[in-house]
Amino acid sequence: MKDNKKIRKINEINEINEDPFEEYIRLGEPGKADKAYAWQTAVGLQDVDKLQPSEYLLDTAKENIDGNISIDEVKKRIDSYYRESANHVPDGTEEADKVAVHIVEILSDSSFVFSPAQYISIHRRLFTGVYSHAGKIRDYNIRKDEWVLDGASVMYGGALELRETLEYDFKTEQEFFYVDLTMSEIIKHLARFVSRLWQIHIFCEGNTRTTAVFFIKYLRSMGFDVTNDVFAKNAWYFRNSLVRANYRDVKNGVYEDMSFLETFLRNLLMGEHNELKNRYMHIRWEETAHSTSKQHIGQHIQEQNSILNLLDTKEISSKMKSNITKLYEAFGMEKIFGRSDVIEVLGITERPASTLLGKMYSLGLTEKITGAGKGKYRFIV
Repeated sequence: MKDNKKIRKINEINEINEDPFEEYIRLGEPGKADKAYAWQTAVGLQDVDKLQPSEYLLDTAKENIDGNISIDEVKKRIDSYYRESANHVPDGTEEADKVAVHIVEILSDSSFVFSPAQYISIHRRLFTGVYSHAGKIRDYNIRKDEWVLDGASVMYGGALELRETLEYDFKTEQEFFYVDLTMSEIIKHLARFVSRLWQIHIFCEGNTRTTAVFFIKYLRSMGFDVTNDVFAKNAWYFRNSLVRANYRDVKNGVYEDMSFLETFLRNLLMGEHNELKNRYMHIRWEETAHSTSKQHIGQHIQEQNSILNLLDTKEISSKMKSNITKLYEAFGMEKIFGRSDVIEVLGITERPASTLLGKMYSLGLTEKITGAGKGKYRFIV
């Protein structure tokens, strides 16, 4: 009973959301919206360690967004604020303020190199002036009690092999080819990469925030637009999804579960609106209490897997399989589409679009829709 109250309390805290930057984003003024997104993410990411920035930081951030002061001036003001002994703030607030400023500074910098050195550099930049071990690889083994695991811990990387493991994961990712992958396949791969990177946990503290900032910059370098509030408003969910992706207790029927992280990434990269609730990830969440919700969370992923599995049984080229899956991602089983829609999604000409529509129909993947215009279809699987 006590544990259940604790879980509910954590969820209540997590689900309260008062966003001081929403108005800037809603108005969409050039320059201000981008800054607001950066601040929104920077402040939101403090939630991975349940830290709350000060009102002083939020007010100073607004001055930066309005163009009244630079980010360097923000840093100076925050440093000065905490040098004054009269400013008594809750534990962790100073860390939240300083790290949030550093995150904005890093996210505003377009330079990026995909390398272990960049990853370590981001930790150093985030936590200089906060941790004495900023940018240093830990030299001892760790465990972290997780409420989502009912007090158990993920098995993190061993201290003696951290650098080698980090370099191996980066090398493996650098050698991976994303050519002709569907978005669902890309998301599955990205989920595996970021979950393994986080599981190494090469720093003593600050691993999740470092991983999140690095991952955002990596996604941007790949052309993804991640200027939305998914990270900002679901940072705690992101951390717990990484935990569930890296934990198993076979004896008690608990296994690594990537579905939560994949759902998060679908919202982030595809603009979906899947439900993101931390309580569903708790290993003791009663099946009867959340079976419907769990089904809702994984429904779209299961549909994508179904179409992929079905296409594997058809004698079609990998290119056609990829194109059909892209159309399924765009239209699902609800939207009606025609040749012009296929042309827009795939960027092909009229003849191959017509051929593809005919092929999908002959394979039993679509049905013809009458009353919606000539040549209209809808997926039926």
